[in-house]
Amino acid sequence: MKKVLVISTGGTIASEKTDDGKLTSGTLKGEQIINLCGLSKDEFNIEIIELFNLPSMHIDIHKMQELSLLINEKIRDETIAGIVITHGTDSLEETSYFLNLTIDSDKPVIVTGSQRSLSDVGSDVYSNLRNSIICATDEHMQNTGVTVVFNERIYSARYIKKIHSSNLQGFDSLGRGYLGIVDNDTVYLYQKPIKEKTLNVKNVSIPYVDIVKTFAGQNGMVFEFLLGKDIEGIIIEGSGRGQVAANISDILSKNTNHNTKIVIATSTEEGRVYPTYDYKGSANDLLSKGCIMGGDLDSKKARIKLSLLLANGIEDIGLYF
Repeated sequence: MKKVLVISTGGTIASEKTDDGKLTSGTLKGEQIINLCGLSKDEFNIEIIELFNLPSMHIDIHKMQELSLLINEKIRDETIAGIVITHGTDSLEETSYFLNLTIDSDKPVIVTGSQRSLSDVGSDVYSNLRNSIICATDEHMQNTGVTVVFNERIYSARYIKKIHSSNLQGFDSLGRGYLGIVDNDTVYLYQKPIKEKTLNVKNVSIPYVDIVKTFAGQNGMVFEFLLGKDIEGIIIEGSGRGQVAANISDILSKNTNHNTKIVIATSTEEGRVYPTYDYKGSANDLLSKGCIMGGDLDSKKARIKLSLLLANGIEDIGLYF
């Protein structure tokens, strides 16, 4: 029987109700979840590690780094077929992409969570966890990178996004589709993603990178503040192909030495940023000021990638987007 390592980090999947009916995120331990789901040890060979017990918005990039280091250590164990991480849904897309960029293994690494707690009617805890464990032991899941298993679907970590605050179909990869499904305990895989360069997280200090969402007529004060703090990286979430308000263009001109790496992402659900237009505040204008085009990554994923590229001392950052 193949062994699966389940790493518990908290979230709704590990939550319990308080006396007033609210949920306290990350209170159930991993072993409790496994037992409450009725996942028999006769059916699955499961090893459990309690790493965190936190709401997912409390899992910052340094905790992601800790999780990645643990996975890279454990996944070398020849007796482990795959790894499942239980995680809160609010930042699941960020952690899964961080792991996708930093785990160096062909084995399946699955991230899952739930939209409802175990005590809620119609809870998705059991099905998501069971399907994730099945995926972690399936040979077809080799060389798929880090994936997210949710509501019977298998998604690539690069494009997964939380699309609904509460519905059981809480995640999707808009415009790219899912990699496959789990149907009656069987994995059906339709496609595999292209592997991205693995970035090192051992013995490195990961810098803070901020995200600024832009809008029409924005005065740009937030950029003046951030650039005045000598921040190492900023992700600008522009409109369409990567456009921003004209005021922001003037402020970014002050970043003459390019001490702060600035990456442009798009607020749209599909498509890439590209220097199509030539006017003040256009992506082409920002490119001329040393900004980097972020490809088709959304702002959260671009933040994760830029943070890791800076941590690894990579200079030609634009080549990795």
